[in-house]
Amino acid sequence: MDVSARANGAHARRKPAYVPDDPLLTAGEAATETGRALSTFWRDVRTGRVPPAYYVTPKSPRWRRSELRAVVESCRAPAKGTA
Repeated sequence: MDVSARANGAHARRKPAYVPDDPLLTAGEAATETGRALSTFWRDVRTGRVPPAYYVTPKSPRWRRSELRAVVESCRAPAKGTA
């Protein structure tokens, strides 16, 4: 980072050294991943359409990206002309 960037108070974000293949997503990230609004995502969690969360800490629910993608794939209708 150059001196002028530090003088303006800007901080460069570092890329993480390790990015997991199947990250745990927050509720907001999970809603985006499934293409739903946050309120709709929580409704789907309550009704069981989305798998239950993993609680990293008591107030930090997380969902595995692979599990959410599996739910989205299972809800897709088969293409016309097949089956």
